[in-house]
Amino acid sequence: MDSVVDALRSLPVPLDQARTDVPAVPGLYAWWGRFGALPGISGPRHPTAPVQLLYVGIAPNGPASSATVRKRVVDDHIRGTTGSSTLRRSLAALLSEQQGWHGRWTSRPVLVNRDELALSEWMASTLRVSWAEHAEPWTVEAAVIGELEPPLNLADNSGHPLHGFVSDARRRWREAARSAGR
Repeated sequence: MDSVVDALRSLPVPLDQARTDVPAVPGLYAWWGRFGALPGISGPRHPTAPVQLLYVGIAPNGPASSATVRKRVVDDHIRGTTGSSTLRRSLAALLSEQQGWHGRWTSRPVLVNRDELALSEWMASTLRVSWAEHAEPWTVEAAVIGELEPPLNLADNSGHPLHGFVSDARRRWREAARSAGR
């Protein structure tokens, strides 16, 4: 697990570089952001870059999945929508009020199309990503989250001091999207 944590703490890359550099392999990935970018959120400081850890994800999430780090990071998080990305849903929940973004309800809360684009632009200007290869990332996910303490992870992270804050923001955003309808 130490090699995974070390790789996730390597210098994170901007999203335009991630689009080409993230490998199509199983593993874990870490999202890093500028300090103060998310209201009420502070994460562990990166060892060398002026960013803080926000979220850790895995791909695949089990032996039956064929997902890769590249698919999750590039297709689901960078190019995707709040419907396909837990990270994007948490960011939307934390930023919607400040940014004036609007949600709607499908089978889950999602941003309206123009605000999905605005979130993508915000991510490109604010976030960076690092990754680590691991053949069975689901076997180390909980331990890595416990070690790194990313504030936006809700699963395997209920003891984090910001768990309630992030959960409440997600709940309020979900309720607002339901109220807005389709």
